[in-house]
Amino acid sequence: MQMESWVGTIEREWQQLRCADPALDVEKFFRHVLAANKTGFLSPESVAAIANALLTSTLGGAPHLGRRLLERVGANRHPAWRVAMAISLVTPTGGEADFETANAILDDVMKDENAEGRLRGMAAAALADSARLGRGIPADVNRARSLYERAIELGHKASAHNLGLFWEGVWGADGTCFVPDRAKAMQIYKRGGDDVYCQRRLQALR
Repeated sequence: MQMESWVGTIEREWQQLRCADPALDVEKFFRHVLAANKTGFLSPESVAAIANALLTSTLGGAPHLGRRLLERVGANRHPAWRVAMAISLVTPTGGEADFETANAILDDVMKDENAEGRLRGMAAAALADSARLGRGIPADVNRARSLYERAIELGHKASAHNLGLFWEGVWGADGTCFVPDRAKAMQIYKRGGDDVYCQRRLQALR
C-alpha cells in the first residue's frame, strides 16, 4: 500500500469498522494500521482509538486483533495504549484476563503526571471497578469510593453513576452501619453531567 493511498484506505476501513460492516476484511485493516503506525502516519491516540474499536467490535476476530495490535505496537510506549491494554485485560476482551497486570498498569497510568487527565480518569475508573468488585485486588469499598471520586475530578463523568449507586446503598453497604443518602446520591449524579445513566437515576429519585 503506497503512502498516498493510506489516508483513503484506512479512513474507509475505519468507517467500516465503526459501522460493523461485515464486508470489512479486519485482518487486512489490522495490517494496514500496523504499517501506517510503523511509518509514523498514525498518531498514538488514533492507534488507541482503533484498538478500542477492534476490541469492542462485533465483527468476527476483531477483538483478538485489537489485543494483537496493542501487543505489536508495544502497549507500554504510550499512556493511551497502556489504558486500552489494561481494560482489555480486565474485561477480558481479545484474549485471556490478567487482572493483576491490568491493575498494575492502571495504577501506573494514574500516577503518570505526563498522561492526559482524560486517560488518568479512565484508569482511575477502571481501578475503582477492580476495588469495588475485588477484581485482582482485595475488595475495598473506601478505595473504590475514593477512586471513583478521583475519576470524576479528572473528567470521567460516567464514574458518577457508580459513586451515586454507592450513596443509594446499591453496593458497599453490606455488613456496615452505612445509611444511604438520597440527597448525596443526587448531588453525585448531577456531577455526571449528561451521562445517560446518571440522568436516569436523577429522574428516578426526583
